[in-house]
Amino acid sequence: MTLETHQNVFIVFFAIFWGAVANVQPRWKAFQWPLMFKPELRVVLRRVLLAFLVMNVLPVVYFGLTLWIIDGRGPSDSDSLARSAAKLVMQGVLPAFGMFALYRIWLGIVELWPDCFYKHEVKDIPERYRHVEPTYRQRWNETKESNMPVVDLGEDAGSGNLLAALFYLILAHLLPWISA
Repeated sequence: MTLETHQNVFIVFFAIFWGAVANVQPRWKAFQWPLMFKPELRVVLRRVLLAFLVMNVLPVVYFGLTLWIIDGRGPSDSDSLARSAAKLVMQGVLPAFGMFALYRIWLGIVELWPDCFYKHEVKDIPERYRHVEPTYRQRWNETKESNMPVVDLGEDAGSGNLLAALFYLILAHLLPWISA
């Protein structure tokens, strides 16, 4: 299989964007594998399963599907330099933005149902895990013990993150499809 230039551009930008998303994950403890099977922390199991599906499985599916979709859409020998550059951006760079949609989907789901994925109160986390398992808060005026990890979730922000995911998918596929 020989990849076209715009497909190679897509691969590079997809890798960069996936890396950018991976850099924000440590604070969320989305992949809290060590605590996944602790019966007193079922929220961790749900969070890890959601993260694995949305940020491991779906990116691979999205990557393969997008490579297939953009096949044959790149610059041709008859295109001018400006048109070739535009096609590289439209068909190579923009589809990679779909990786940000996947992150927003994960975040939107977590913000819609925070109690499914995090404990709200420190007292609900076994003492031996309190230093590594975050609680969540939705308002700054809530006080949490300062030495405990906390993730800040936007109250009523879940639907906004799902809309942002839709925006990224439109940016990633509708605009390139129109320009094809």
